[in-house]
Amino acid sequence: MNVLLIEDDIQLNTTITNFLQYKEYMITSSTDGDEALSKINTSKFDLYIIDINIPNINGLEVVKFIRQKDMSVPIIMITASLELKNFKTAFENGCNEYIKKPFHLEELEIRINNLMKTSDDNSSIKISDSISYDLEYEELLIDKEVVKLRKKERRLLSILLQNPNKTVPIEPLENYVWENEIKESYPLRQLVCDLRKKFNTGQKFIFADKGLGYRFEIKN
Repeated sequence: MNVLLIEDDIQLNTTITNFLQYKEYMITSSTDGDEALSKINTSKFDLYIIDINIPNINGLEVVKFIRQKDMSVPIIMITASLELKNFKTAFENGCNEYIKKPFHLEELEIRINNLMKTSDDNSSIKISDSISYDLEYEELLIDKEVVKLRKKERRLLSILLQNPNKTVPIEPLENYVWENEIKESYPLRQLVCDLRKKFNTGQKFIFADKGLGYRFEIKN
C-alpha cells in the first residue's frame, strides 16, 4: 500500500516512516503543504496521514485538495490539540479519522487497518435489489447490466454514494465533479437531471435540498 505522510516534525516523520516501512508499507514523506501538493499531483496514494499544522499550506487545505481529486481514499489527520473548530473543518473537508499527539505507533497501525478494511468492504454499494454501484470501477449495474455513464456522471454518482442519505453541499460537488475546471454552460442541475434518467426503474433516488445541495437516498 502506497502511503503519503505529511508531517513537519522531522523526528516524528522519521519515526512513523521507519515503523510503516517495517510493516511493509511503501512510504513517501513530506514536511510542508506545497511539497505535498506536488506529490499528490504526480502520484496516486492509497492512504494519507496528514498533520493539521504544517508550513505553507495547512493540512486542512491539503485534505480539501485531495477530496477534489479522490473522494474515497482514506485520510488520517494528526493533531496536537483538540480544538473543536479544527476537527469540524477537518471532517467537513473529508478526513476519515484523527489521532492525537502523542500516540503509540501501534495505535496508528490499528486505525490504518480499520480504515482500510472499511474502505475494502464498501467498494460495492447495493442501492436496491436490482441496482448496485462499484466505487472502485465506477460501474452502475441495473439488472446485472452495466449502464453507460459519462465521466462527470460517474464522478457525481460516486461522491453522492459515498455520503448516502446525506446532503452534499453544492460547492464540494462542483469542485469534485468538474475537478476545478470551468463549468461553462453545463450546470450541476442539468447533470443531476441527466443522471436521474439513467435509473429507469421508476424509483427516485436523487433529491435536491433547495439552495443547499443534493442527496442520494438508499432505503435498504
